[in-house]
Amino acid sequence: MNWARQFLIPVLVLSAGLGLTWIVWDHERRAAQQELLTQFDFALGDAVSRVDQRMATYQMMLRGAQSLFATTTGTVDRERFRDYVNTLSQDPTFAGVQAIGIVKWVPAAQKAAHIAAMHSEGLTEYTIHPDGEREDYAPIIQREAYVGRNRPRLGFDAWADPVRRHALEKSRDSGMPTITGKLRLAVDTEAEAHPGFVMYLPIYARGQSQNDIAARRAHLVGWVYASFHMRDIIASLYGDEPPGLTLAMYDGVEPSEATLMHRSSGSAGHHQLPALSANEYLYVAGHDWTLSLVAQDDFKARFGRHAQMVIATAGAGLSLLLALLAWLIVTGRSRAMRLASAMTRELREHEAELRIAAVAFNSLEAMMITDACGKILRVNSAFTECTGYTPAEIVGETPRILNSGRHDAAFFREMWDTIHRVGGWQGEIWDRRKNGDIYPKWLTIAAVTGEDGVVSHYVGTHHDITESKIAEERIKELAFFDALTRLPNRTLLMDRLKQAITASARNDACGALLFIDLDHFKTLNDTLGHDKGDLLLRQVAQRLAASVQENDTVARVGGDEFVVVLGSLSENRPEAASQTEALGERIIAVLGEPYQLAELEYRATASIGATVFKGHQASIDELLKQADLAMYKSKERGRNAMCFFDPNMQIAVLERAVLEAGLRHAIAEDQFLLHYQAQIDGDRVTGVEALVRWQHPQRGIVPPSDFIPLAEETGLILELGYRVLETACAQLARWAARPGMAHLTIAVNVSAQQLREPGFVDKVLNVIGQTGARPDRLKLELTESVLVDNVQDIIGKMSALKERGVVFSLDDFGIGYSSLSYLKLLPLDQLKIDRSFVRDVLVDPNDAAIARTIVTLARSLGLGVIAEGVETEAQRDFLAMAGCHAYQGYYFCRPLPIDGFEAFANRYLESA
Repeated sequence: MNWARQFLIPVLVLSAGLGLTWIVWDHERRAAQQELLTQFDFALGDAVSRVDQRMATYQMMLRGAQSLFATTTGTVDRERFRDYVNTLSQDPTFAGVQAIGIVKWVPAAQKAAHIAAMHSEGLTEYTIHPDGEREDYAPIIQREAYVGRNRPRLGFDAWADPVRRHALEKSRDSGMPTITGKLRLAVDTEAEAHPGFVMYLPIYARGQSQNDIAARRAHLVGWVYASFHMRDIIASLYGDEPPGLTLAMYDGVEPSEATLMHRSSGSAGHHQLPALSANEYLYVAGHDWTLSLVAQDDFKARFGRHAQMVIATAGAGLSLLLALLAWLIVTGRSRAMRLASAMTRELREHEAELRIAAVAFNSLEAMMITDACGKILRVNSAFTECTGYTPAEIVGETPRILNSGRHDAAFFREMWDTIHRVGGWQGEIWDRRKNGDIYPKWLTIAAVTGEDGVVSHYVGTHHDITESKIAEERIKELAFFDALTRLPNRTLLMDRLKQAITASARNDACGALLFIDLDHFKTLNDTLGHDKGDLLLRQVAQRLAASVQENDTVARVGGDEFVVVLGSLSENRPEAASQTEALGERIIAVLGEPYQLAELEYRATASIGATVFKGHQASIDELLKQADLAMYKSKERGRNAMCFFDPNMQIAVLERAVLEAGLRHAIAEDQFLLHYQAQIDGDRVTGVEALVRWQHPQRGIVPPSDFIPLAEETGLILELGYRVLETACAQLARWAARPGMAHLTIAVNVSAQQLREPGFVDKVLNVIGQTGARPDRLKLELTESVLVDNVQDIIGKMSALKERGVVFSLDDFGIGYSSLSYLKLLPLDQLKIDRSFVRDVLVDPNDAAIARTIVTLARSLGLGVIAEGVETEAQRDFLAMAGCHAYQGYYFCRPLPIDGFEAFANRYLESA
């Protein structure tokens, strides 16, 4: 073995070792940079999240103040508003607020009256400033806490400042919280005051519509507002400043010294590292901000990794050792290669262990590391502090030891599907501490993969969100529930009603909305005082809540008005309406029971309007309007009642009421006249049928089908029927004096109600006697409905008139109730074949057979027969061949006024 070989091999081994060391060192360097970027991105996202959540909290704070005005009967006095603000000041969630107050909307015409009203409240030095005459004003009339610098600034006109005015107008027109741009707060008088901004939320007149911009402007009362120093907000989120970071907030999207609202000082290390910074744009309450974050030296140092020096030192030492071994034992080349490979593998494993340790334990949040099978390997001290489990107790277990039981298998299956698909998951989850307490936390899980892409570990980080959940519930209660009755308010009602509509569409089931208004509540307030009114409202709320099912909603929408939303009713509308009606009647009964208002016993009633809905057929506003309209209908009907809204029913009822009133008026004013339709026997006009027509002054001729059924329902058919009978008999008397017309008969329809009248016979005979008509020329047409009941009484009345010569015809024969046993007992003279059989005698064998049968039956009973509805010559010829020679129909003559009929009769006589 020569010298060159002995020298070359160690050199090659040393070069390879140093090269490998450099590769591993460079990989670690890149990993360190990537980790620093990851931590910085996390810090940036955390800063944005904190600002967003805090601003959302401030918005909910103002919405709570807005709800105070919307749900309070009367006005919100200063003390009540101050009490509300004081409850907020004790909550750390609302830290950073400089002041909370009220801005009053004052048109120029009301300026003097407004100032006088403020003086009358004890604010004798109050005035609107800056001075000057303007079209409108928006002065601050209350600022809490009312101490220190806040005290002297009442009356400041925000409308006079363009920056504030822009935000006020935007908030007024949108109805949403809006913040101003960068400005100096009204209470800041120092030359170097910190920049601030103001958030406004409009207050509208209670109970008024805010559906569009015009309505919002018309019903504007003022604004609730909160003022802030950006410095205070950032301090409340981080303390004095974010650790290791310089955070700056700019107004708008262009960072500059002119738009700078706050910059934390940050911290500087002993040596300068390359700058690491980023900007994030936020859109908060209708306004743009830019958040700038710069990493300081101590941030970079805190999240730096020190494995590079270890790798360099260890790699160089190993390389020298390998080269020395190679130089000493060149012949052990393969063994040296295996040793180098083993040491390299050990180095990589050491690198992976350092990377995992750096990721997990440089964080202040609770962290857990598991292997790929879910076995817990390590936890940090923050984890022990949060859960109560020490590393000795938890290592070797699985995360199932923390399971609270609140989440089902589907939840965890979906979570792990997401982790396997995208490499991570984050969300809210409920866990159990060692002491058994169940708490909410925000959990982030990340999968760690090796160079081969296979998952080797899982890293979970979480933080306890119990306090934020409590704050959310408190804000929700202020924003969504009525302060007096603890019932859902209008805002929550809209959400519940939307859910009910969606559920109705999904389940194909009906729902219902009941609008309940207490009767004479204003009188109670005016006479007994608002304190008694509040007691009544609380008791009414309790009774209503106890009257419905758990999944139904009872809400107070203002004053003495309540709304009940019912779901899961029947699929069938009539059944759903019946269910709703039953509940409404129960509510009326419950609310009608006595109330104990302190020492006073009081009774109240309620008017209820209801509407039934199914799916998305009507909007929320339409349903509320329908129920409200129905409620007013209940009040119109005398209160203490329930009325349904149904478009078809309401229209029908309205039209029926109008028609009934018109019908009564028509009878009183004698607006009815008779038309006559000829009855032909062979070639002779033998008689007519008198058909009543309503000569309406606006609608013209109204056909009988439009008013006869209503006349029968209302009993007006009695008076109308005798009017027709009297007119027909008078016409018979006139014709009796004319030779060409004296032979004619007049057929008059008689209703079942007339026949059932005890004095029917006497009334008919009186009409005949008073008019002088011949009884044998009067033909009374009955329908088969008279045979339904009390047939013997009908036969008796007919027989009495028959003895005086009156003729009877059975109208519409064959389409109703028929009994041959009664038919042969009735003193009839004629059967009338109904037009429904005549119409199809030429095309329908059944109708043709029925017509022939009626003719045959009439002959066998010794009765005459006439067919109505004859419209063609072919129909007449068929009937003639069947043995029927008496006809009535359009083929011969339409119903005509008296003059028209007499002219027709004369022409027909001449042609014959």
